[in-house]
Amino acid sequence: MEIIVKLRNKYHSLFKSTFIINIIIVGLITVFVKGFGFFKEMKVGQTYGLSELLDTFLVASLIPGFVNNVFMVSFQNLFIPNYVAEQRQNKNVVGFQSACFLITLCLGIFLMLISYLITDLFLENFYVGHSLDYYQLIRIQFYIILPCVLFWSFSSLLAGLLEIKGLFYYTSFYTIITSIVTIVLLFIFKNELGTKLLSIGLLLGSILEFLYLLILSFLYKTIHLGKPDFKSTNVKILFKQFPSKIGAGFLSGSTGFINQFFAAQLLVGSLASFNYGLKIPSFLVSILAIAIGNVVLPFFSHMVYDNRKKAFQVLFRLIFYVFIGSIIVVGLSFVFSESIIRLLFERKNFTYKDTVVVSNIQRILLLYVPFYISGVILNKFLTSINKNEFMFYTSVLNLFLNLIMNYYLAKFYGIYGLAVATTSVSVINFIVLYIVVYIQNKKIIKNQVHKP
Repeated sequence: MEIIVKLRNKYHSLFKSTFIINIIIVGLITVFVKGFGFFKEMKVGQTYGLSELLDTFLVASLIPGFVNNVFMVSFQNLFIPNYVAEQRQNKNVVGFQSACFLITLCLGIFLMLISYLITDLFLENFYVGHSLDYYQLIRIQFYIILPCVLFWSFSSLLAGLLEIKGLFYYTSFYTIITSIVTIVLLFIFKNELGTKLLSIGLLLGSILEFLYLLILSFLYKTIHLGKPDFKSTNVKILFKQFPSKIGAGFLSGSTGFINQFFAAQLLVGSLASFNYGLKIPSFLVSILAIAIGNVVLPFFSHMVYDNRKKAFQVLFRLIFYVFIGSIIVVGLSFVFSESIIRLLFERKNFTYKDTVVVSNIQRILLLYVPFYISGVILNKFLTSINKNEFMFYTSVLNLFLNLIMNYYLAKFYGIYGLAVATTSVSVINFIVLYIVVYIQNKKIIKNQVHKP
């Protein structure tokens, strides 16, 4: 009876927490957004199946997506804790924000230019052995998608400002816009747009997402521009942390690129099979990563400024609950894997044979979800305390393991070997990051014990 009372009290206190409430609400919004995204994927799957067109779209969007995740998302993650520090120290917030907007503009244009210049080199060296039509399809779609980099860059920064102010719900919702645009184009302009449909949908969606966040930023007065202040202490910290964060993001982002590369070397359709097998795991990861990650970084950025020891305690409790909860969800998805794929994708050109292959890949990839989500939380926490160099070192290890495992496992087990490699790397990454954070916590305790 006493245990029941304790559990009930813990339950009530848990759901009175603003932090937990924010995570739950953002999670529910994300379920809706990702569910709509799945509806879009179903329509794309019914229309194109495991075809060459879908393969070429995935390749064409690889570099812009990689550049965005490595540079601009990394910059947003660094921006949040250092902007919070600037606010809490009552310093030049206008100058800090203006400097970051200017950096975002210059970086976005520079990355677009670099992406444009390396496209042919990328295709010639990493996707050899395909027809001329295959390469032409990639180029056409790539040139349409390329401007997305600039819109994604500013969207990341605007979303960061809204999250700092606690407007998590709006930033969790805006990515649905691209899905809506793509579905509208599939229903109305399929014949007119032809092979350009998916890339045009991605571009129009990114533009509308940027405009949505811009309007919200003006409505809630989160934008404060003036003379950039590049001499600010927190801007200097941001610049100092940026190489480590970029390095970690580059190496972590290479995991997806390496998987795509090895999958493309296998039978035609292997790349699409792997991506469909990744849909449900990615769906679960996205829900939890967005729901928790969007709330966690601003939350810990404030908390470590006030009470670093308590921040570590909250972190370890959060990881425990998230890990247990995600295992339950993954277990159910694992059991019903084939039924889920059949229900969502098995129509028209997507056959039962495709369902069997994709569901087996999905089962393997589902196993990485608890470790990946917990790793995201650890990453966010290390960013909040400006310890990004540790993430760089772990990313080097991950890249090395990913290359070795993909090479040997794909050689012997084909597309299933790539799924095993992806899961294994996520497990190892979580273990290493947890050890790093645990050691950092011990240092804090030791320092407090030795204080006079």
